[in-house]
Amino acid sequence: MVLKAPPIAAFRLLLEYDGSRFQGWQRQGPKQSREGVRTVAGSLEHALHEAGLHLVYLGGAGRTDAGVHALGQVAHLHLEAKGAPRPGELRRLMDGALPQDIAVRDVRTCPPRFHARHDAVDRTYLYQISPRRSAFGKPWIWWVKRNLDLDRLRHAWSAFEGDQDVAAFADLDAEEDGRARMLRCEVAESGSLVLLRVRATHFYRRQVRRMVGASVACALGEEEPRRVLEDLRNPTEAANLYWGAKAAPSSGLFLEAVRYSGDPEPGPPRPTLFIP
Repeated sequence: MVLKAPPIAAFRLLLEYDGSRFQGWQRQGPKQSREGVRTVAGSLEHALHEAGLHLVYLGGAGRTDAGVHALGQVAHLHLEAKGAPRPGELRRLMDGALPQDIAVRDVRTCPPRFHARHDAVDRTYLYQISPRRSAFGKPWIWWVKRNLDLDRLRHAWSAFEGDQDVAAFADLDAEEDGRARMLRCEVAESGSLVLLRVRATHFYRRQVRRMVGASVACALGEEEPRRVLEDLRNPTEAANLYWGAKAAPSSGLFLEAVRYSGDPEPGPPRPTLFIP
């Protein structure tokens, strides 16, 4: 006799979180409860349990690394249909149970087949650099203590745009080939902040931090933008180790948005805080 799975209620969540005290998005199984490893997905699951809801499945659009923040992470959530709340009530319950460094921006019902990662059209990451020390922004910026040549920064950052093999700038699993379509790479200024933004179909682990680190190395005169181009054209293991050592800190990185079919194009880059 085959037991049928219980009916589910499907929701789409829009989330923001300060990743400073999280070991990334992905739940880490028994290790999480045994060793107190704090993850975003684990905290969401705990909040749902505390609210008395029966979780079937939770999945995210992107597995942000340890210390990385999100302004617009998207998740799909399946609850047992029996006793499942309406979207407004679900948001209220989660607001009451979540830790202060996670916020639910929006909850809506969705088809059970909706998948936050597989259905995404593209993703946008934002990185914030400050050329001066700030008394307020340390958890959300990279303070670069030497003068940046913004022309060289733009030159290096723009090198990543287009269809690329980023194997020299990412940690790849065995089945991954490093190919990605980098739709747009932008540099903007806001007050004292320098903003680097990239939109792509998908990203690999630690890719954006290494892209930022490579571009800043060029802006500081430590490297030439042509080396970035060469390592995109001909990635090597040596290049991967080299750029891995120059990765930017996670503090300045935000998953800004995840876009789906029919969603509008992103507007101009905007900082998460203003540093005059």
